[in-house]
Amino acid sequence: MTRIQQLALALLFSGSLVSFYSHSQQEEKADQGRSLNRFESNLLNKASVLLESRDYDAALAMMQPLLEQATPHPTVFQYACKTIADTGSEAESLGCWQRAYKLYSNNDNIAINLAHAQLQLEHFEAAIISLAGVNLANVDQPIAAQVRYMRGYAHYQLAQYQAVLTELLQDVKQVKPHWWPLISYSQLGLEHWQAAKTSAEQWLALEPVNRSAWQVLMRSELGLNQLVEAAVANDIAASLLVNNTSSATDSIGLLAQIKAYNLAASCSRLVNPKASLVEFSAANFACAQYTWLSGRYQQALDMLAGFDITTQNQLHDDFYLLQGQLFAGLKQGDKARFAWAKVGLQALPLGSAAQIKHTRQRRSQLQGQALLLIGQSYWLDGLWPEAQASYRKLAQTPGFATIAGAFNQRLSSLVLFDEKLR
Repeated sequence: MTRIQQLALALLFSGSLVSFYSHSQQEEKADQGRSLNRFESNLLNKASVLLESRDYDAALAMMQPLLEQATPHPTVFQYACKTIADTGSEAESLGCWQRAYKLYSNNDNIAINLAHAQLQLEHFEAAIISLAGVNLANVDQPIAAQVRYMRGYAHYQLAQYQAVLTELLQDVKQVKPHWWPLISYSQLGLEHWQAAKTSAEQWLALEPVNRSAWQVLMRSELGLNQLVEAAVANDIAASLLVNNTSSATDSIGLLAQIKAYNLAASCSRLVNPKASLVEFSAANFACAQYTWLSGRYQQALDMLAGFDITTQNQLHDDFYLLQGQLFAGLKQGDKARFAWAKVGLQALPLGSAAQIKHTRQRRSQLQGQALLLIGQSYWLDGLWPEAQASYRKLAQTPGFATIAGAFNQRLSSLVLFDEKLR
């Protein structure tokens, strides 16, 4: 049985079905127009006592004389067929419901229970046929909703995805919480990416730590070519255990990841390079980073082009460091080095002595990263003297002397080796 089958069956059959009405209720719904006689009522009352103690075999033996009648009362079937299933004999229980249906084909309760047994044994087409004659206007609203879900579930197992949506989305206001998995999976099957995303979000609104829901959202985002959002959704799904349990620490991490997804989902507003230049903020920088990490280098460059960095102090160095990395990803070494060379050139912003000290330390760190990247870029392009010059400058940057010396030493040995070959 597939995961969606297990999920849907658990949701569908976790509660009691319509088998055990009281005698008076069943008599009202009986198709024969007769009440239970004293003999039938007496045996069913005795069987009920045994059922309460879960002595299913004894209860079934008590009802056996009633089943041996030519036309057992519908209530007898309601008790006996369900009890047979409780003993573990699902195939025999199905046969019991089939016999009941032949005698009382217009009894909605029997038709629903027959379909229930058929679904348990994965007889999906037969279940659809059994439920086709059920008049939803004649049953209580909770049972009508259950019948609709049973139909949708059977159609899903037959890959009839549009039929699922027709059944379950007749009125969005009437959609039950446990319907969203079938709806969203069906929309995925039809490649209705935006609809599947909306359904997954409805699902997650009810179960924010449901791993399957995050997986549906991830697949939807991929279909929409929203790679950043898909990547974050996939990370969230991967962090969730199959049983949806997590420690307090894991929950904090999950909240951070969900916030990251929400941020990534808002990044698409920043992609238009023709928009008026706006101030570059930390949220904008995070969006551009997500876009870079997803491999969309040109899109991230277009995003950066929509910002005015000339008046920005705090993120000036971050801007040009990222811009250089994007150019490098596009194999445009000259432009990458030109961007990195701008890191650390702007005047430090005003502030307290502590703030200026912190800003200076951070600037040295970013400038060191930029010089290291410049040297690597020259190295990869075979411009070794230029790379050596960059590493010499890097050695003068606080905190980078050791790594600069190591790179320069390695590069010097390559230069000497190359000169010997000439």
